[in-house]
Amino acid sequence: MLIIRFLPWLALILASEALAFQYPWYTIPDNIRGAYLMTEEERSAHIYRLQTMKTFDECKTYMQKHYIELEQRARSRNVPLPAIRMDPCEMMRMTGHFR
Repeated sequence: MLIIRFLPWLALILASEALAFQYPWYTIPDNIRGAYLMTEEERSAHIYRLQTMKTFDECKTYMQKHYIELEQRARSRNVPLPAIRMDPCEMMRMTGHFR
């Protein structure tokens, strides 16, 4: 009887884990540093690029170039660029994205 009571909760937890993998935090525009400096197409390409990275080093190299480009855009538009809150490459490494 106890197991039956917890089955719905277990199903909910497993479903949320699957959603978190399909839609990781870095795909949400509010979590993309400088998203307001990118077009919708650029944001989509950025997310796709992150999701298809094969190695941690490839990811770090891409993100360094991405941050430099964002800093240049922010300077040219005279708008602030928020500090880096979380490193998507580190998050993907911690969640087992890279082998």
